[in-house]
Amino acid sequence: MLGISVSILLAIVMYANPVVLVSLIIKSNYSLIIIGFGVAFLTMLLGALKWKVLLDGISFLELFPVQMLGYTLSNFTPGKAAEPAKAVLLKISKGIPISSSLTSIIWERLSDIFSLLIFSIIAISSLSVTSNFFFAGAASMVIFGGIIVVSFLVLYSKKFGMKIFKFVKKLPLLKRLPENFMDLFYKVRIKKRRIVKCFAIALITWFLEGFILYFALSAFGVSLNPLILAGIVALSVVIGIASSLPGGLGTTEVVMTFLLGLNGVESSIAIAATIMFRFMTIWFVNLLGGLSFFYLSKKFDIKNIF
Repeated sequence: MLGISVSILLAIVMYANPVVLVSLIIKSNYSLIIIGFGVAFLTMLLGALKWKVLLDGISFLELFPVQMLGYTLSNFTPGKAAEPAKAVLLKISKGIPISSSLTSIIWERLSDIFSLLIFSIIAISSLSVTSNFFFAGAASMVIFGGIIVVSFLVLYSKKFGMKIFKFVKKLPLLKRLPENFMDLFYKVRIKKRRIVKCFAIALITWFLEGFILYFALSAFGVSLNPLILAGIVALSVVIGIASSLPGGLGTTEVVMTFLLGLNGVESSIAIAATIMFRFMTIWFVNLLGGLSFFYLSKKFDIKNIF
């Protein structure tokens, strides 16, 4: 599936003409690109803070590399399915029970999905109901809505949660979970004010993603409303993840380029800005995740779990 993603990315580059893309990048405003990377790093800090408000027993500096490595693992798995690996990392590094941290991970993911759906509505409202992307966006939002429903059922229905547990326990990283895991899981209760803080930070974070795309476009001389761009980012990510390609690679770029085109951005600039945006976000995260792996593997014995 990663091969499919790479093939799509290469096709996008070839469609735009590599020579034209290189020329655009050379002539771009590097100062705005640097600002974009700065905002991207701020969203990563907020991503760790979003998780931190749900957890006890670990400092922000200790949590940040775990979050970056967790993001990176998710970016290379279909539908970002490797998110529970963060719970295993916390167990190894800080001794935090998996049952406790897994609850926080579910709430953290819910905050992201909720934010993505809100901003996606902004982008999908601009699409024609006859557009294939309208149907793809609507279908993806239905899928994410289903994930929200299932997640809430897991959190509040032990009977339903036990059925899901029997299924996920077959995954390699979760095979060694104790049989009383779900009993421990349902003993964990996160205060509502912490959940509200988590959701608020998630909304701010995804709004800032619109500013990252804003600076990526501005570097090529194009300016659009950051709120509209936040919607474009959100809908692109939603459809990308729903495609089940690793990290939405390929699909996200295609959708983002198309949506920018609908907003009057010339195709070559739309592709260049999309590629630049993805370097500022997913590939920047992957770089920090790789560095985090080396850092954590020197401090703790985490290599064997992978």
